[in-house]
Amino acid sequence: MKHGSSWRVGLGGIVLLAAASAAAAPRDAPARPHLVELFTSQGCSSCPPAERLFATLADDPDYVTIEYHVDYWDRLVHGGAAWKDPFSKADFTERQRDYNQALRGTRAVYTPQAVFAGTQEFVGSHPAELAAARKEAATPSVSMTASDGAVRVTGKGAGDVIFVRLLDRHETRVKSGENSGRTLAGRHIALEVVRLGAWTGKPQDFDMPTLKTGETCALFVQSEFGPVLGAAYCAPSE
Repeated sequence: MKHGSSWRVGLGGIVLLAAASAAAAPRDAPARPHLVELFTSQGCSSCPPAERLFATLADDPDYVTIEYHVDYWDRLVHGGAAWKDPFSKADFTERQRDYNQALRGTRAVYTPQAVFAGTQEFVGSHPAELAAARKEAATPSVSMTASDGAVRVTGKGAGDVIFVRLLDRHETRVKSGENSGRTLAGRHIALEVVRLGAWTGKPQDFDMPTLKTGETCALFVQSEFGPVLGAAYCAPSE
């Protein structure tokens, strides 16, 4: 079931890192894959098909995927009880609202919603809409290579370099809400969003945070909520 909402939550949680250490290496993937972001919730009965689709994209070298769990489902009662998604954050809801303002002219939101390369939104469970977005998308202008605790950014354009800490994969047994009794599997679940700094168009290295066991990360370059110029993964931590 899609869910609309009009209330606003405060923006926070994206912090500037001047320097940090990490142990990460690049995956074998095209130099310039497309970023695809999913806004979902374990409390939404329409979301599991989208999460299954994104699980297949997570292993496709043409894409970098992020699964953001929004928080507005956490307080919705179904069957006498609500379900608090353990991965939901108000910051992720705010990111979705900002995208909708930029792409649809409204801060109203729904799940499952996907955003392709920062420029096109669609229902996250519809492969045909994903294919249409892929066909219309411009070729990324930026390459990102993560190794030895840093990411190197090269190419054309300018924007903020964003690090998203991800849980590589996780299964949750949902005990209440619309998905009560179901075991939901997620891939590349967002845990934290960090702004590493501003990239001005010249080759530049940015230090990354340390990854914990079972984590990976997505990296991308974007100005505000405009086009994503480039994206990459770092490998899961052992």
